[in-house]
This record gives sequence, C-alpha cells and structure tokens, in this order.
Amino acid sequence: MKKLAIALSAASTVLVATAALAHHSFSMFDPSKEIVVKGVVARWAYNSPHTFMMIKDEEGKLWAFEGAAPPALLARTPAISGDTFKNGQTVSVIVCPLRDGRNGGAAGLFFTDDGTVYNPSDAGCSANQRIKEWTDWLKAGHKSKAEAEAGK
Repeated sequence: MKKLAIALSAASTVLVATAALAHHSFSMFDPSKEIVVKGVVARWAYNSPHTFMMIKDEEGKLWAFEGAAPPALLARTPAISGDTFKNGQTVSVIVCPLRDGRNGGAAGLFFTDDGTVYNPSDAGCSANQRIKEWTDWLKAGHKSKAEAEAGK
C-alpha cells in the first residue's frame, strides 16, 4: 500500500509539473517578429494568470493580447493596474504575433497617446528590451521591428 501511495504521489507531481510547464509555453507566439497594432481599447482584463487586452485597430479588426500576471505588473515602473487602461483609449501595442496568423499575440509594450510606455510583457515577447528603440521607431512611423531595422 505504501508503494502505491508513493507511486501515485510521484505521478501526480509529474502531471502537475507538466501542466505548469505547458501553461507557460510561449510557442504560439513568434518572438522573431515585433509589429505595431494601433487602435482603441475594447477590453482590459486585469486578472490571473494573465492580463488580457483587446483593441479595435484602425481598420476595425479586433485584436487580443496576453500580458503578465497582475502582481508582476504592479511592481513595474510605471505600475499597471486594473484602472490603467479604459475602453475607448488609444494605444499602440508592440506585439509578437500569433504564429497561426490570427489577430493577437504576446504583448511587448503599450504606448499611450500621452507618451507613457508600459511594459506588460510576460516573456512571450522581448520588445520590452527595446523601449528606447521602439519609442524612436514609432516616432519615425515604423510598423515593425523588421521595417525599422531595414531603415525603411
């Protein structure tokens, strides 16, 4: 009986660890691409395990972005809370898009019209490591990292 309990305990541990690792996979996002999506906030969901923003872009398409968990966002500068973004607010999102082509991806940076730059990234997108570059690239009108680096 003791061996059965140990075996069940070990199997449970493996299953929980596997589920946790699967949850934290970012394989659905393409980290080699960083694109700009500008639009208005349609929904800002500040809940665990990930925050979630939906925006309607300038063409009327709805986009969905996943960000880090609320505790991580509260510790950033500037902090991001449940009241940071409002429906109808204009934002530019730097995103690593979904590999399957749907409108969405891992949020890398949020730029608001007042010039504030927020870092919602949860390791699915490394745009947060290029805040200065993205600030300059947006001012120059670039729509992607590839375009900016090519100097177009």
